[in-house]
Amino acid sequence: MNKLSINYWSDYACPFCYIGKTNLEAAIRELGLEDQVEMQMLSFELDPNAPKTYMGDTTNLVAKKYGVSREKASTEIKKIEDMGREAGIVLDYANARYTSTFDAHRLTKLAQEKLPLNKANQFIARIFKAMFEEHTMMSDLETLKHIALEYGLSEKDVDSIIQTDAYAKDVRLEENLATQYNVTAVPYFVFANKYAVPGALPKAQMKDVLKQILAEENIIVEGASCGIDGCQ
Repeated sequence: MNKLSINYWSDYACPFCYIGKTNLEAAIRELGLEDQVEMQMLSFELDPNAPKTYMGDTTNLVAKKYGVSREKASTEIKKIEDMGREAGIVLDYANARYTSTFDAHRLTKLAQEKLPLNKANQFIARIFKAMFEEHTMMSDLETLKHIALEYGLSEKDVDSIIQTDAYAKDVRLEENLATQYNVTAVPYFVFANKYAVPGALPKAQMKDVLKQILAEENIIVEGASCGIDGCQ
């Protein structure tokens, strides 16, 4: 069976990445495509120079970045939180604790190498949840280690992330690839290695995108059926 590849650049510091991934996965489920797509997250850092220590209040960070008042920043943060709720996420963007996401990306490369694809994607969703719902710093490797062990990664492998620079080259390679493709904002989805869809689309629009691409690629959606050899 031909499968539709979906590669996407994403950063754990980006609430739109969490929303976009959630909407895409919901669209895939509603179309019954779980077994007919292969999703792969690629590394992207919105701030490659971010420190491993807590960067401070999110409202202040947003106000400073965009040159607006705290009141305006707070309003924009609320809009994004509302978008999250529409996607079924209890997004607490206002209280996210921003740090470097580099180590979280390295841990993600480990998960993608060691875990089945669907479980690796579940792990990624869990890390986003830790960031935007549980106020976990992405540089807090002990907390991330606990999550990784819950998903079946070995303590030895996770400790290699903590104690060495394992998978650093893999992360940098994907970031360099983003530069080659002129990816400057995330999320950035690439379907079938040729259809680019930037940004976090609502679920309904994402379903339309999937249908159109499946038609273009002549990928037949196969539902459950019964034949002379039985039902499947």
